[in-house]
Amino acid sequence: MKTYTGPTLGGAVATITCPDWCTVDHAYWDDKADDCFHKSSLLEVPTPRDRANFPTPVVHPQLGAELMLHSTSPLPSAASVWLQLSEYKDDGVELDLAGVDSLLADVDRYRDGLAKLRGLLAAIDAERRGRH
Repeated sequence: MKTYTGPTLGGAVATITCPDWCTVDHAYWDDKADDCFHKSSLLEVPTPRDRANFPTPVVHPQLGAELMLHSTSPLPSAASVWLQLSEYKDDGVELDLAGVDSLLADVDRYRDGLAKLRGLLAAIDAERRGRH
């Protein structure tokens, strides 16, 4: 169990207990113990390489997600999944439970569609290789 002892907004000192999944070094950021965020590890979908393997600029993940929880608020709204839409930290969306469920349904549909496209690509590839 990870704990953090640090200053509060009022100038006192307090100790908080981080959830098991928290990866934040609160001391490094000099967080206020009564006003900080716990964050999970970042889950990312990397950008695949181009089929021709052309040199590309630095490749950034296409999508990232992490769980965030305000350190002291007991409200459900204090927890969210932050969905990063690019390499920039400020162009994302906060999702509640319903938002994550909706995204999961969309990802499932996308995966199913991508699997069908992959099947078509494999069939075309096999047919064309058979001709040569």
